[in-house]
Amino acid sequence: MPYHLSPHQISEIESKLPPQYAALKDKYPVAISNAAESWDKPPFPPGTIPRSIDVYYADEADGPDICLENGELTFINLRDASPESTVIQVDINGSWSYIQIEGRVILNRLVGVVLPDVLVNPAVLMEVVLSNSLKEE
Repeated sequence: MPYHLSPHQISEIESKLPPQYAALKDKYPVAISNAAESWDKPPFPPGTIPRSIDVYYADEADGPDICLENGELTFINLRDASPESTVIQVDINGSWSYIQIEGRVILNRLVGVVLPDVLVNPAVLMEVVLSNSLKEE
């Protein structure tokens, strides 16, 4: 079911975002609403080390495609993703930090963020691989 913006969300989008970004609200309602929600927040201070990073490769995702907690990969969705994903959304420490739509950066608060070296827990990776192989059967 398509996501519908509330009148409040539409008002927030139109009052905060530049017109060329607000115009994308019908095609990418979730990503544009998320951008408006974080538009007034400052970039992260230099040296910020994220506690959590969630990455979404869709406008209306059921959940994140990649989750990192304290630099450790805790979840990855190995679904068939199009190499031409039109939306990338990054939530850092519970706050929308980066949004890209159709190759255009809409929101970028990552200036001071130090991205971690990712530690991969073999048990988590094995769980994902087994889960995906069972879905294919």
